[in-house]
Amino acid sequence: MVNRRVRWTGAAALIMVLATAQACGTSTSHVDALATVNGQALTASAWKLAVNATDLIQHVNMSTSKSAEKQQVKSLASEWAVEQYALKHHWVTPSKAGSEAQLYLHQNVINGLGGTGQADALLKQKHLTQAGLMQFLTQQMELQAAYAHAIKGTQAPSAKAVQAYYNTHKSMFTSSAQDEMRMILVKTKSLAESLMAKLQHGASWHTLALKYSLDTYSKKKGGEYGWVNTGPQSNFVTPFYVEMDKLKPGQYGIAHTQYGYHVIEVQKSRPGQLQSFAAVKQAISNGLLQQQEGKVFQVFSQKVVKASKIKITV
Repeated sequence: MVNRRVRWTGAAALIMVLATAQACGTSTSHVDALATVNGQALTASAWKLAVNATDLIQHVNMSTSKSAEKQQVKSLASEWAVEQYALKHHWVTPSKAGSEAQLYLHQNVINGLGGTGQADALLKQKHLTQAGLMQFLTQQMELQAAYAHAIKGTQAPSAKAVQAYYNTHKSMFTSSAQDEMRMILVKTKSLAESLMAKLQHGASWHTLALKYSLDTYSKKKGGEYGWVNTGPQSNFVTPFYVEMDKLKPGQYGIAHTQYGYHVIEVQKSRPGQLQSFAAVKQAISNGLLQQQEGKVFQVFSQKVVKASKIKITV
């Protein structure tokens, strides 16, 4: 799948779309409008299209409660004003935005959903059509054009700023501590205690795991699990990693989880490893630049919204 980077903006990652009437160049009655932006009506259908398309693209399930609707409409109206501004100043044309949307639709959305058949099924589930989604994506390309123009000339962070960020956020670049451990899962506490006693007196992990373990992975490996992260980063259930984290190399423990009783041995431990500055400096620089671009765009958007005639009626 081709990854075309699109800058999604707006409150709670909500990306909104212009009403169909505006896209077609026709007028819409203000009777059912949730808002008006520079004389254009923002209808309930435009809001619902935006919410459904956002759910699909962002893999979310947005609330449509009355309070959420009001905030979403407000965000939509603000983005609508920015899109109108981009078109008015010829930063993009509807045809160019449409071409980019068509490419994104096929390369990222349809292919990403597993092909036309699966995409159509999911569109139907989200109460969308390809035409409606195209309308949504076309407006996003217009919004993207506004973003690209507004951030033009934003300076990359200095080497000093990048180094300072690394120095003050080293925990972000430090991998989790790890344990090398073995485990056998059984159904009862008495069996777990019996097996632990045998293991502590030199019994074979491989033999006992093959005979007793209910955990498929550890059974195949003769109880060996290898290196795993400690704490929640382990992706084990809480009672398991809490017990494992208590153990020092050479120690045994039993963790009781919803799966049964786990006999655990920690064989070795190693602390988290800090990535070198050289390995992460480009990623830090890119992140700081994107953060600054976001601020620049926010300032630009606020100016456009302030100069626009927006009325929220929802």
